[in-house]
Amino acid sequence: MEVTRILKILKKRWPNPGAMEIGNPYQNLVGVMLSARTRDEQVLKLMPAFFRAFPTVEKLAQATTKQIENKINTIGMYRQKAKNLKKMAGQVMRGNDGKVPKTMKKLVELAGVGRKTASVVLVASFDTPAIAVDTHVHRVTNRLGWVKTKTPQNTEEVLLKLVPDQDKHTINQVFVKHGRYICISKPRCWACPVRDLCAFQKKNFEAPKNAQAILDDIDRREKVLEELRRQAIG
Repeated sequence: MEVTRILKILKKRWPNPGAMEIGNPYQNLVGVMLSARTRDEQVLKLMPAFFRAFPTVEKLAQATTKQIENKINTIGMYRQKAKNLKKMAGQVMRGNDGKVPKTMKKLVELAGVGRKTASVVLVASFDTPAIAVDTHVHRVTNRLGWVKTKTPQNTEEVLLKLVPDQDKHTINQVFVKHGRYICISKPRCWACPVRDLCAFQKKNFEAPKNAQAILDDIDRREKVLEELRRQAIG
């Protein structure tokens, strides 16, 4: 199946786990909640200190919103995120016996958790087939010709039917990176390993003079991100 073939090729190009695939379900959920509209690097840098202060969801529930704010005030929207984290932790303690829920239905009932966040947690923490669709996944799958959709929500609906369960966990992992580095607004088709399998009509095959520098920078950024992810895991 072409979907499986393309994902296999891209997995070789982007072998690292998703940036927020960290630790246990609690850590994973917190990381994804904090990463909304924030660079992964910024979130990963604060993770070690955050989890030293709040090593469990129980400790997070006991903390004040101000205490949480003080640990995440280097990222955007930290006040709202602190409120959501505090409320989420209380919900988990009261309604889920202190354990992060394992279903989409239960996850999206938590403060600050939408389908995208829930999907990442389901895949990374519970090995449950799901697809987290952000702007990168939406853009790349439309260009490939897998979907013809106008919103990430529509894209998720189509992909859930199109992609085999055993491949669903790979979607977010590879397309976020591919969309961030290669399949950008003006695509770098000259560096794309699946360009011959792509339906996009306006391919850009002309490599710039600094093409190697661009590729080296991508590899450098990936190494930095992976090291930060490992440090966040502890």
